[in-house]
Amino acid sequence: MEVLSSVASLGISVRGYDEGVLLELIRQLNPDRIFITEISEAEYKNFTESDFYSSLGKATGASIIPSGVDGKQFDKFREEYIEANLNSPELSIKKNMLDLINDTIYNYLTQYWKGPETINSEVTDSLYRAKHKLFSSVFFELENGSWDEMHRTILDEIKKGKPTDRSVIISTVESRYWFKDHLNLLKE
Repeated sequence: MEVLSSVASLGISVRGYDEGVLLELIRQLNPDRIFITEISEAEYKNFTESDFYSSLGKATGASIIPSGVDGKQFDKFREEYIEANLNSPELSIKKNMLDLINDTIYNYLTQYWKGPETINSEVTDSLYRAKHKLFSSVFFELENGSWDEMHRTILDEIKKGKPTDRSVIISTVESRYWFKDHLNLLKE
């Protein structure tokens, strides 16, 4: 099973990685199912990228399965956690440090990304993996209750679609490492 970063999740336009390139990458994989992790089935009709994903399904013959979840519950958890725990100067400094690290990683990656090879690379995955490991070491409950829990919920949605070895998961660029690291859970 392959996990690819969506074009929309990059936040910038990357020369050499547009919808046509992503379509060709997926066509070469000859998938039976394409799981879209950015949006839920309910949101799919209103998602601006839905036309692309519909055309992707037609071009490949694969089933398109929106597998995202409503992120509001995870956003609410995050807001409540921050409100309850970030009133001390020490915790505020830690949060500011993490924000700085996040900005630094994103700025580096936007310079590094040149096409599908760099966007869907172990370098990109490693930086985001390290970022979330650091976030987890500073704010474990927050990272576990929002980032990890949201991704576990999406993984459960993917399981419902009965993925095979020929299936493809399209995720946000930051989430790609998480799904790659947890592909073994889809076989349980």
